[in-house]
Amino acid sequence: MRRKAKRWAALAMAAAMAMSLAACSQTDAATDAQTEAPSAAPTEAATEAGTEAAAEKVSGTFEGTAQGFHGPVTVEVTLEEGVITDVQVTSHSESEGVSDYSIEETPRRILEAQSWNVDTLSGATYSSMAVKYAARDAIEASGAVGLDTEVHEEQPDDETIDTDVVIVGAGMAGISAAIEAKEAGADVIVLEKLDRIGGSAITSGGIVYGTNALMNRDIDNDPEDMVEYYIERGNSNIDVDIVRFWAEHSGESVDWLTEDMGVEFATLGASGTSPAQRAHTTANGGAGIILPMFEQFEALDIELRRDTPVTELIYDGERVTGVVAEHDGATVTIHADAVIVACGGFDASEEAKELYAPDAAGVACMSSCGNTGDYIAWGEAVGASMIFKGGVMGMHSTNPAYTLTGGINLLSFIPTLGVTDEGVRFENEANDYPIFFTAMVETGRDMFYWIFDSNSGMTELCEEAVNTGYGYKADTLEELAEAAGMPAETFMETVARYNELGAAGVDEDFGREGITPLAEEGPYYAIEVVKATVAGFGGFEINTDSQVLDTEGNPIPGLYVADECASGQFFDKEYPCSGSMLCISATFGRIAGQNAAAEAAAAE
Repeated sequence: MRRKAKRWAALAMAAAMAMSLAACSQTDAATDAQTEAPSAAPTEAATEAGTEAAAEKVSGTFEGTAQGFHGPVTVEVTLEEGVITDVQVTSHSESEGVSDYSIEETPRRILEAQSWNVDTLSGATYSSMAVKYAARDAIEASGAVGLDTEVHEEQPDDETIDTDVVIVGAGMAGISAAIEAKEAGADVIVLEKLDRIGGSAITSGGIVYGTNALMNRDIDNDPEDMVEYYIERGNSNIDVDIVRFWAEHSGESVDWLTEDMGVEFATLGASGTSPAQRAHTTANGGAGIILPMFEQFEALDIELRRDTPVTELIYDGERVTGVVAEHDGATVTIHADAVIVACGGFDASEEAKELYAPDAAGVACMSSCGNTGDYIAWGEAVGASMIFKGGVMGMHSTNPAYTLTGGINLLSFIPTLGVTDEGVRFENEANDYPIFFTAMVETGRDMFYWIFDSNSGMTELCEEAVNTGYGYKADTLEELAEAAGMPAETFMETVARYNELGAAGVDEDFGREGITPLAEEGPYYAIEVVKATVAGFGGFEINTDSQVLDTEGNPIPGLYVADECASGQFFDKEYPCSGSMLCISATFGRIAGQNAAAEAAAAE
């Protein structure tokens, strides 16, 4: 069964019919009025009505601009006799993959609704709103009226559907599972909570960590070394058997992505604290992984239902037999032979962080807004074994509402002097971001400053940070401390020690290499840096078949899980290295899809 078509047609037809009653330009309308009543002066009301009617009949192409997430979004709206006939986004700098659906779908909705004032899409809200308001700007520039009615989609009817495999989430694991299940012959439906696909993977750095892949087979081909690394970084508090299974199959996942999905990895390098060359990185971040995969997804004609959050798993006491979801106020009940949950983590929920990762409570979330831990209640309802250790993928940022390293957020990744708001240096500023997050937490402070001088090469970004309220500038270090609210004496002692270590060429305090002393003369900048998260670790306990285990260690029939919502066995509290989660998601997503399809086939 396919998703019901959007029901804008009646609204669009009514708007078009109303506007078709006015069929002349402003000049023609004025001429007609004079011909019909040449000796009578029009009343004020008549003049206003005539102006409005004339405005409705305007024709031409008009341009409007509004601010998106990354910059201006420009839209052209074409009118014919006051009717919208075309809406085109002509320029934007929004994130590839994240905003694609909003950029394509919002103009279509505006055209069908004959109004710029349509529903905003979830998951790329800034982009969707920018298209709407740019269209409004264009329509206002045209002088046309009556194209601003608030229009909502008609509520669909409740549905009940039967399928082989239903997948919750269209991120890295969900797409991988869907492709494998479909290729195995299963009828597959994917439910995505947001309007966009890709989860947190599409906004990631595009790194997949794995050994014994084609790209690194001659460099590092011992999965056991990879296992030892994860044991060390996980403080021996990991499920060694499942990590070993993943390590042994991680190279297969990388090869599948390149050979079957068409993903192009531009570089191969190290990640985390290991020198091993296992980090396969695209040239364009997570979009370079998700978009090629989604092309394969669409080529297989897999059914995807966007904006359809799951509310519960259907469980008969022995097996999971489907899901209940919502779409535009309607209930969607899907009965399936197998269910795969791949719906991300929990760090977008403050309540969940307080319960399962208290060190991250109150910390800004930079992962997908859909990562609200819905799966936790589902797991408890079916008697699943759940594993939480308080772990998150910790990050640091200047403006957590923006992208990880975009704009002024790049500053927090430049190794310069980093201090707490008490003016104290606390960690090696060049350390991997999860390690640095841990150090930030251990200080007990919430605000930190990166100190730059005029020789840093970062002046332009520093000025932008200051101008947008994320930093301070001063001619002297004492004045900088005062502006930022740091104790001047403590801060000056910290700077003196930092410069001393830089001059000596050895960082005796934190072991950082290549410290450059701060300049003797200003200006100086103190850029705000705060803690953030990009994932929350923990959830379902699974086996190497991606089956969910109950509290006695037995598989729950019909239920498979992959991605962040089954990450508790792979990590302790701290993330070992970039690329881990994407490879785990691909590996166990594929396994879940294969096994779910097999279970569905056996049920026939």
